[in-house]
Amino acid sequence: MCSHRLWVRGAIGCIAALAMSACSVSARNGGNGGNGGSGGNGGGGNGGSGGGVDQGAGGGNLDGGAPHDLALPSSWSFDGGWHPPPAPSMPPMNGNGGTTVLTGPGADSSSPGKFGGTPTGGAPTIVYPADGIAVPPNMNALEIHFIPAAGQTLFRLTFKAPTLTVVVYTGCTAVGGGCVYATDAAFWSALIPYARGAAPVTWSVSAVNGSAPGAVGTSAQQSITFGQQDITGGIYYWNTAGAIERYDWGMPSAAPQAYMTAQKAGALVCVGCHVVSRQGTRITVGKDIPAPAPYTVFDVATTTPYSPNGTPVGGTANFASFSPDGNHLLFSDGAKIGWQELYTGSILNASVAASGTMPDWSPDGEHMVFARPNASLPIANPGVASGSIESLHFNGAGWDTPTTLVPFSGANNYYPAYAPTGDWVIYNRSPSNADSFSNAAPDADAGTKPDGQLYVVPSAGGNAVALDAANTPGNCQWPKWAPVLHDYYAGKIMWLTFSSDRAYGLRLATGAQTQLWMIGFDPAKAAAGKDPSFTAFWLPFQDMTSGNHIAQWTTTVVRQSCSSTKPCPSGQSCRDGLCY
Repeated sequence: MCSHRLWVRGAIGCIAALAMSACSVSARNGGNGGNGGSGGNGGGGNGGSGGGVDQGAGGGNLDGGAPHDLALPSSWSFDGGWHPPPAPSMPPMNGNGGTTVLTGPGADSSSPGKFGGTPTGGAPTIVYPADGIAVPPNMNALEIHFIPAAGQTLFRLTFKAPTLTVVVYTGCTAVGGGCVYATDAAFWSALIPYARGAAPVTWSVSAVNGSAPGAVGTSAQQSITFGQQDITGGIYYWNTAGAIERYDWGMPSAAPQAYMTAQKAGALVCVGCHVVSRQGTRITVGKDIPAPAPYTVFDVATTTPYSPNGTPVGGTANFASFSPDGNHLLFSDGAKIGWQELYTGSILNASVAASGTMPDWSPDGEHMVFARPNASLPIANPGVASGSIESLHFNGAGWDTPTTLVPFSGANNYYPAYAPTGDWVIYNRSPSNADSFSNAAPDADAGTKPDGQLYVVPSAGGNAVALDAANTPGNCQWPKWAPVLHDYYAGKIMWLTFSSDRAYGLRLATGAQTQLWMIGFDPAKAAAGKDPSFTAFWLPFQDMTSGNHIAQWTTTVVRQSCSSTKPCPSGQSCRDGLCY
């Protein structure tokens, strides 16, 4: 669907937009999709992009083998399902206690000599990032936001890894009443080889008056943890302009690509409610009003409708999830969940769960998790109210009776998603029991504020754990996992994204714009009943003027192959046999 509030302001907003030939952006919410992912990568720099894959015949069986004929079998084999790609070992280098000095904008070779005064000056205040973030070592971009004390114009940022220190001297790039230092390629090259997978890097900001240096003021110390392995693959996310954007982690210096627009998808106004297969080969795209929205399955590389049997595969749904191999689809109109086989487009079961929505297929292929409203609705619904989190087991031919993972007990539970290892389910909770449909952004008409929180529960059942660090300062929506299992100094780490309209340092105030945020997740802490989350950081490739939602991850960014006789689509260029 175009947006999540297109049902209330919905039918009115999008229909009005139809008349204007522009997508309604009044909505701030969106649908749930299946898992995606990213793989490991070497070095401290860029990851590789995915290979070129043109549309093929596809397959109908769940073990990823040869396509079956049009006579559907009575049972299905999962052949072990999907597993996170192996994470290569990439230990940190030993810096032998050395120091690397970098000079940023507004500083010069004389700057180090100006910090010899007494440590009694006013302390700069760090605004962003929050203390205790964990980031992938190849993010290659991070802004430091701070507010200097009176008269301070020259700054020293000190980053201490276990075996190396990086010191940056810089002036003030003024933003929003304070200063911003944007880390660059030189910074990441100097620090990351010694910080990836190592104990946290401690850092602080010191300041003086650059024209008349005297007393030195130093901020409180903070820490950043870097994962050991690089993230590659891609993120497909929806923006409030009504299009789906794609970001390639293998090309961190490149801007996101406008991947799917209404025109490409054959929509009248806008596209949304997307879900991408883990391998990144297929994407399901919803079009226009979520009543429910008509959807089409597309071949990712060519952006053409997936038509293995000569007819484009599609249907109507607001929420969907691919099977581990991408050959089947669970879909929901918000009232019930159905099951579609994609080689023929056949609906194998139109009502796997008679009362359920927001399905997510487990990595092993043998379970699904979904949200169930406390009261069944006879009509399609773009959200869920008074929800519980339920699980269904696949028995080889169909789905068993649901079991409850998280019961409804006064707070709405919704948007569940399996971890890449399959043993955890992340989900949203609204303590005020707000309908998921209207719990994404403030509603001045209703006088409400969003209160979405993140919780995790074992997929086999057990006690739910709040992600308190990620939930601060509030409003977390649409959690989505990167399907990788990586390492950091204390054990294993997974990554996930969510949308929030929280403040982004000095650049965006609270409520100004919904953006994508990312956190690290420690499964060992979750198993011990402790908060498994690190504090969140803002994903630096985004457009701050657009609301951004539902970051679906893929292990590979699949691109169309090209040659001198096979040109790329308009707006793309051929490089090394692939379209970019």
